[in-house]
Amino acid sequence: MTTMAGDTAKEQGTPVCGCCGRAVRIERLVELGSTPGVFICDRCALWAARRSTRMPVLSLDPRAVARWLRSRVEPSQPATKAIPILPSADLERTSVFYQSLGMQEVARYEGYLIMGFRGMELHFSGGEGAAAAGQAFVIVPDVGRLWKHLRSQDAAGLGPVEDRSHGLREFIVTDPDGNRIRVGSPIPD
Repeated sequence: MTTMAGDTAKEQGTPVCGCCGRAVRIERLVELGSTPGVFICDRCALWAARRSTRMPVLSLDPRAVARWLRSRVEPSQPATKAIPILPSADLERTSVFYQSLGMQEVARYEGYLIMGFRGMELHFSGGEGAAAAGQAFVIVPDVGRLWKHLRSQDAAGLGPVEDRSHGLREFIVTDPDGNRIRVGSPIPD
């Protein structure tokens, strides 16, 4: 297929798309496998690929794949949720301790306490015969910033921030019952 604009561009040595006739840079042309010597632009190639199948066809631009995935996944809604249940010898003391870290008491039942912060929850089971200390891991967007904030508030049980070999920056908070809350985020580039 040729057009007047395509013929003019061809005379000047500019490559043209064999489908739409537009003048394009050489790196944007692809050769048709079934007809050697015929080149079409990347837009026409994607159009043809999408017309020939019911399967989704994505361009090879990695940003396009990321945009497509983001459009199908709601990032604010977790797919699954794990809530640790930690032991507590004294639920009132546990509530006061975690409130000093900025959490709020969500609910309290006989022998059970729920503390929360921005959609994250820690559950505590209390009373006589509370089990040995437990652990939980909490992922936050910026662990360094949170640590500095807690440090400025003189938070009790706060450990140092460390970069780990598994690619996370973490610190540990130890509550009065010995429960260890590991808080981490990916190490920034």
